[in-house]
Parts: sequence; structure tokens; C-alpha cells
Amino acid sequence: MERRRGVEIEVKVPVEDLHAIVQKAEALGYERVRPRHFEANTLFDFRDRSLSYAGCLLRVRETADGALITFKGKVVDDERFKVRPEVETRCESGPSMRAILENIGLKAFFRYEKYREEFQAPGALLCLDEMPFGNFLELEGFPQGIEDLAQKLDLAPETFIRRSYADLYGEHCRKLGQPFGDILFPPDYAHS
Repeated sequence: MERRRGVEIEVKVPVEDLHAIVQKAEALGYERVRPRHFEANTLFDFRDRSLSYAGCLLRVRETADGALITFKGKVVDDERFKVRPEVETRCESGPSMRAILENIGLKAFFRYEKYREEFQAPGALLCLDEMPFGNFLELEGFPQGIEDLAQKLDLAPETFIRRSYADLYGEHCRKLGQPFGDILFPPDYAHS
């Protein structure tokens, strides 16, 4: 995916029907770069939550083909997009990476799961995220690429969300009067 080196630029958009978006992406000729797959994400911080208080994030993402460790810096002010420094690298073993982080004093404090499918569009990556509390698109890339992709998918800029899944889930829980916790699929969820 094309993007500025070390910088993540993205927006989320809530959607009802992911299948309709897949059909549009295919009709537009976008390349499916990753088929639908399961992701288990764990966020880490120090006991004093200094990363979180600084607006930063350290994540281990595990998939069937390995793991990815990502550091995201504080969000930069931008009216249209979520922009933040980002550094990531692949690692063979998620459990080993989690153990390393725990052994140097970091604690796992939040987990979330999702199914994701990815398409490459000119100047932007289209991610279709199926979360336990709803479906979202993530458009990531250069600002013009994101805007062009949104226009081709008939997504209005006023539907762009710059918040994290944890923030969105917290709002979801408050509306339903439910306690906030990890974002996990129920054990009997059909993982097909």
C-alpha cells in the first residue's frame, strides 16, 4: 500500500452491508490484496498507562500467518483524517512477542477481534472490517487517494470517523447500558 513512510492517514466509515462494498470494489477493478481473515489484537502499556496518557498505542496483531507489532504515536490535528506516526514490523510468533513485552514491564490491557478483507485502490487501501459491534470500512493512504476512493464508493465525507474502535465500542456500550470491556466475538460466532 502506498503511504507516507512512518505516517498513518486514515478514516473509518460505518456500513451495513460489507458484501455490497466487496461487489463495488471488484466492479471498480481493485485488487484483493488479502482475503477475509481473522485478527486478534492486544494493546500493551506500562502499569502507569504512560503510553495511553501520551496518546500513543502499542499493539500486537495476530493472524493465521504470523504477527505484527505496531507503535502508533499521538494523533496529529487534522480536520478530515486521522493522522499519526506509525512504525510496524512483522514477527513470527504473537505469543513470543507478547511474552517479550510482558517481560520488559508492559501489560496487556485491552483486546479486540475483527475479520478483515483488503483491497488496493489507486492511492488508498480499502479495509472491510467486521467487528463484534458492527461493520466498518477503513480507508488508508494519501489524502487525495482516500477522497477519490470514498467518492467512487459513494461515501460522503461527513460519514468519516477519526476515532478508534475502542472509542466507538465505548459509545456503543453506553448507548446499550452495557459495561465496557474487550471487543470479542462470542465463542459460538460462525468464523466462516
